[in-house]
Amino acid sequence: MNRLLDRRLTSIVGRRSVPRWDHVVVVGLGQVGLRLSLLLRELGVPVLAVDRDPDNNHVNRAKEYGIPIVLGRGGSRFLLRRLSLGRARALAAVTSDEVENISVVVAALGMRDDLRTLLRAGRGDVVNETSSLFKIGVVRDVYRIGGTLLAAAALGSPATEAFLSEQTVYLIDPDGRIEPFDGDVEAARDAQVEFSEAAPASRTPAA
Repeated sequence: MNRLLDRRLTSIVGRRSVPRWDHVVVVGLGQVGLRLSLLLRELGVPVLAVDRDPDNNHVNRAKEYGIPIVLGRGGSRFLLRRLSLGRARALAAVTSDEVENISVVVAALGMRDDLRTLLRAGRGDVVNETSSLFKIGVVRDVYRIGGTLLAAAALGSPATEAFLSEQTVYLIDPDGRIEPFDGDVEAARDAQVEFSEAAPASRTPAA
């Protein structure tokens, strides 16, 4: 499964269709991975998708869209080397399993420590603990971003897109206007107030 020259892999990928330079490797062809691959291609960025499940419906959809695909385990260093990771622009680990995503990013950074990596994950302890040990790349909570966009729509916002910066989700209106989601602004303000109240009062040294 991990060998690119295997007949089964060649029939899916096609030897001439695999980008070898300045490309983005997308590991995980779920809804997020497929959408990311399509967006990258729309921007003119060469993309190479990786998924371990040949029966995944999104793999077939990606093939129909003409996205080059390799079947295999994204955390395999052997496979990553065959994907020309040394010449890639970035790697995005976006499977539905955050532990697997961490494994993929760790393997990729072990091969090339200057590689730009993107990690799909939630707010779990696993990601927090791993991030505290070493740099694992950019982490984005897609559930929070999507949930915030749905909440904004329910509140009557015309926003069609959203992105996360620091701890705030920003909404993008159809006219391109960007503004922070009110719920995030209020939460940040409340957190700041709680922090200020909990901080010990400064003492003036005795004369």
